[in-house]
Amino acid sequence: MKNISLLSAVLFFSIAFAACTINVPYDMMDDYDGVHIVMHVAPDDADVLLNGRFIGAAYEFASAGSALRLASRQNELVFKKKGFREEVIDLRSYSSRNITLKVNLESENTPDATEPAVAKVSAPEDQQAYDAKSELTLPQPAEKPTVAEERSLTQVTMTVTPEETAIYIDGNFWGLAPAEGKTATLRLKPGKYVFTGFKPGFRIYSKEITVPKQENFALAIALQK
Repeated sequence: MKNISLLSAVLFFSIAFAACTINVPYDMMDDYDGVHIVMHVAPDDADVLLNGRFIGAAYEFASAGSALRLASRQNELVFKKKGFREEVIDLRSYSSRNITLKVNLESENTPDATEPAVAKVSAPEDQQAYDAKSELTLPQPAEKPTVAEERSLTQVTMTVTPEETAIYIDGNFWGLAPAEGKTATLRLKPGKYVFTGFKPGFRIYSKEITVPKQENFALAIALQK
């Protein structure tokens, strides 16, 4: 009888322990570990703006290894290219931490001046007020850099340890560092920037770095325990 009671107790604790070790599905977790964004954009050389800041061309983020890493979905992406209509993506509308964006920019058709004018039908006043309010809440993206400005940008290749380190540039959040052993690239104007790295359990890294006026520049950031 004692053996049966002992066996029942062992079985009960085994089931309870197994229940406690059930993992939460990957996509059901919150944004603590960040989001990874893969971009499949046509044309693939369209400019990408993160919250109004130019961060590179779409093809630079077209694979899982080069995905854009952000701390949360509280961000907005804009895709722009001359001759095409820009596309605005609000990442808050996505629920997954692994996002693959498929964007086809529409060609921007210039209306023919010889076409007869079409009378514009005004929307009801309440609809106009709603539209105006919506327009005011959307952040205005930064102007597209000119060709001369793009040529003057330096491609900065960052190697950051440990992985998933939050990187800030001049106090502005850039994103999470990619997996250990991989690098991240961004384009910056030559000059001085304060790079800051933060990850729980490590000392905060903060250093002023001079980005030289050259085509490529390598930067290594390592946090200490």
